[in-house]
Amino acid sequence: MKIGGYGIYGSIAQKGVRLSPDLEKAVGTTSAAPASQDFGDLLTKKIEQVDEMQKTADQAAVDFASGKSRNLHETVLAMEMAETSLRMMVTVRNKAVEAYQEVMRMPI
Repeated sequence: MKIGGYGIYGSIAQKGVRLSPDLEKAVGTTSAAPASQDFGDLLTKKIEQVDEMQKTADQAAVDFASGKSRNLHETVLAMEMAETSLRMMVTVRNKAVEAYQEVMRMPI
């Protein structure tokens, strides 16, 4: 999910909305992976990013519920971004499992 300049965050950033430092850190920007990067390393990095988004969304919800933050829009945005990234990760996992199963079914 490319966030910087596109998608949910990109459209909000174009309107001049500023996010909290925690949400900015979780959103970050994505760039194309170098050609020499290992697929396993890339996958591990992306899983860590999804985990960080989940933690940021959880903290935003706790802050809003406890009254530390009054910004409902930012809380909902963090939760939606975390949900979308988790759904994408699950879809990638399912496709990888399907591909593995297909390779295993091939005759030798």
